[in-house]
Amino acid sequence: MADGAVHRVGSLATVWRGVRRRCGRCGWRPIGDGFFGLQEHCPNCGYRFRRAEGFFTGVYLVNFSVTIAILWVVVMAYTLWSAIRDESGALAPVLAVGVAIGVLVPIAFYSTAATTWAALDLVLRPLEPDEEAEAALWAPPDDG
Repeated sequence: MADGAVHRVGSLATVWRGVRRRCGRCGWRPIGDGFFGLQEHCPNCGYRFRRAEGFFTGVYLVNFSVTIAILWVVVMAYTLWSAIRDESGALAPVLAVGVAIGVLVPIAFYSTAATTWAALDLVLRPLEPDEEAEAALWAPPDDG
């Protein structure tokens, strides 16, 4: 139930909230607007997710980093497998898997990247007093 309460946690827990597609400030879920969208404000605490121009550059950075990490693991696993078997395997299957990862992971991970970046942004740049006031205006009234 929305109560506007903000349960502050440490930096790692804030980012972990974002990774789990929750609001980094209060932990509320859902905050998405469809699979690829992110609401303007958290429905519970009023936190504005897109706080600055260029928000999606950070989302791109998170998404790109995850995709590259997965591709690196696949290439290293293939290299290790080839070295252990002492043979050079066919390169075409690995390239096909790499292309599939390069296309599908950014699409599948996009919404998680957006919430993760919003949480990272909150950790790196805590809310200013005017942003706190704006969040209070967007938060639902406390009926308790």
